[in-house]
Amino acid sequence: MKILKKALLVTVALLLLVCAGVATKFYGLSPRTRPAAALKAPMSAAAIERGRYLADHVAGCVGCHSVADEQVPGEPPVAGREYAGRDFGEHRDQFPGHIRTSNLTPDAETGLGRWSDGEIVRAIREGVARDGRTLLPMGRRRTYGATLSDADVLAIVAYLRTLKPIRAEQLPTQVDFPISMLMRSYPRPVDGRIPPAPTDTLARGQWLMKVANCVDCHTTVDDNHQAIPGHFLAGGNPFPVEGKGKSYTANITSDKATGIGAYTDDDILRVLNQGVAKSGRPLLGMPWRNYVEMTEEDKRAIVVALRAVPPVFNAVPPPDLLAENRP
Repeated sequence: MKILKKALLVTVALLLLVCAGVATKFYGLSPRTRPAAALKAPMSAAAIERGRYLADHVAGCVGCHSVADEQVPGEPPVAGREYAGRDFGEHRDQFPGHIRTSNLTPDAETGLGRWSDGEIVRAIREGVARDGRTLLPMGRRRTYGATLSDADVLAIVAYLRTLKPIRAEQLPTQVDFPISMLMRSYPRPVDGRIPPAPTDTLARGQWLMKVANCVDCHTTVDDNHQAIPGHFLAGGNPFPVEGKGKSYTANITSDKATGIGAYTDDDILRVLNQGVAKSGRPLLGMPWRNYVEMTEEDKRAIVVALRAVPPVFNAVPPPDLLAENRP
């Protein structure tokens, strides 16, 4: 009996130590933040246009942060509600919470009107809000922290400053425990200089695929949203399509049976311009309207980069449509 009692005490003590360690890591040492840098966005016409191109047609900020017409293919932003934030609703079979994106217009009460340029840069590249909250990562904060140079991220800030302020009261994103705790370890200060976007065609295409979120959306992840080794761009990630059902990201590796190895260059360009597969089937959830106005040079750089992706055999299921949307 004494031995059992002693073992129980040891077990309880170990559990307390583990709990204390977890609490220290996630609530004492996390998030890793630093004061926002004293940066100032250049408000030149060239910088604003560069920011518009990146935000509207490469990074696709406008798609996630705008009220969208979800009944139209490609879900274009509703006129007059661009960058005012978007409520994606609850889809707990896909994500443990309720996703709502922020108002990025210069409104002083509900948008970025009171934020400094450095605070906006920190939010984009490091995932920390003005008040120190950890922003929903969705895999992209570290992507932007590794790809967007100071010039590019400040150009985006300059463009956001020119938007019409929109008052848009909205509740914050709600994330269930324990994901809400794990998210606190996500922010990571950007150290060192981020190089400018490359000009070499292949390297530029690879850079564009990261900034345009191709890598984040199409790389197969497990139930913990961690990339599965050997499944780079192999697709198969489920996501809800409002009012239609559920779809899956495509395998965009060079595999000829399950990927896009049998696509011609024009087939790939049609995906970017029209959001349809080689067969002509509409690609549900594909944010192709973000990329329509990408330059022809940049689109063809993406094609070159896709051709260099090693083949991965991964048969992606067809869309799981609601009964009223089935042919």
